[in-house]
Amino acid sequence: MKQDSVIIYLHGFASSPHSKKAVLFREEFSRQGIQLIIPDLEGGDFRNLTISRQMGIIRNTIYQNPSSKYGLIGSSMGGYLALLTAQGQPLVNALFLMCPGINFVTRWKKKLELENPKMKSIPGLIQVFNYRYNKIVDLNSNLFEDAKGWEQVLLERQISAHLIHGVLDEVVPIEESRLYRAKNSSAELVELDSDHGLLSHAHWIAREALIYFKRQGY
Repeated sequence: MKQDSVIIYLHGFASSPHSKKAVLFREEFSRQGIQLIIPDLEGGDFRNLTISRQMGIIRNTIYQNPSSKYGLIGSSMGGYLALLTAQGQPLVNALFLMCPGINFVTRWKKKLELENPKMKSIPGLIQVFNYRYNKIVDLNSNLFEDAKGWEQVLLERQISAHLIHGVLDEVVPIEESRLYRAKNSSAELVELDSDHGLLSHAHWIAREALIYFKRQGY
């Protein structure tokens, strides 16, 4: 039987369904009798992570949990994935985004100096810190080549979206959320005195998410 609504939580890059925010959200929603579905976007192979593979996991999650409408919660890269999903999935009609990682490729190329003219080619593997394993691990740079195709997807759908972004965010500039808010008349943005992790306001944010989805009829 089709459920009335389903809410899916999408964790961030190099994170997991067991991150502090994901666990907190699951507990807060559970207290209100709401089950959060939190897929593992790593898919058991962080080394070969791509946007396409993560999008496939999200699609499968939706298909395995049939509903008349879906709400997506996204943290960092999970926020970007939520936006991409909403562009092609009309049953998604509510987004709650925390520091969404819009313009992922541009930001990471700059961080890793992958566009340095002295660099003749992008190395096949790069090293990144993975919070799931609490250590530096290898990541196939095919992630960036794959992500170029997704950059062509315009985030232009007018959809209800509630954004939370820290003004002290050192990973994703708050301007990304401000620009998205300016393009989506159905979006609202709350700016907090916090960093990218938003852990200083995590309990308040989880409650804010509950209020938002209740207002959207979930």
